[in-house]
This record gives sequence, structure tokens and C-alpha cells, in this order.
Amino acid sequence: MRTIVGTPSGTPAATSKPRPSCAGADPELFFAHALSTLQIERAKAICATCPLMASCLDGALERGEEYGVWGGLTEDERSSLKRRAARGHIASAA
Repeated sequence: MRTIVGTPSGTPAATSKPRPSCAGADPELFFAHALSTLQIERAKAICATCPLMASCLDGALERGEEYGVWGGLTEDERSSLKRRAARGHIASAA
């Protein structure tokens, strides 16, 4: 079974660090092969409550995550964000 976030076995999670809202959630909600609109809405609702949402999205963009909901965005939304950012960099370089 795929996990989203975990701690090494036998290691208690540090209480001073924020925990992602997806910890303990069913990974299929975020990574099902064909996400339904309801699954996407439920995954995004979990992301919206997460103190690590921005860093999750940044990490997904850096790693080139192709599938699933990361940082509150679907793969299509992340692709669109990358395209807009690339156009912005090209325009600012001219």
C-alpha cells in the first residue's frame, strides 16, 4: 500500500513540527488512476487545511510529480501553472 507521509517505524512524530493533513488519509483519494470530481474535491479539501500545502506543492513541482493531487492541485493544474511560469520567465527575459 502506498503512503503519502509517514514516520520511520518506532519513531514518534515530533510534536513541534507541523503534520501534513494528509497523514493517515487513504492514499487512493489522492492517487487513484482516474480521479473522480468527488475525489478531487475531497483531496483538495484536505489540502486546504494543511499547514504544509505550499511546501507540498513546491516539492511536487520540483520533482515533476505527474499524477495525483499535491499541494491542492491536480496534475492538469500543476501543468498549467508550469506553463504560465515558463511563459512569464520567457517574457521577463526578453
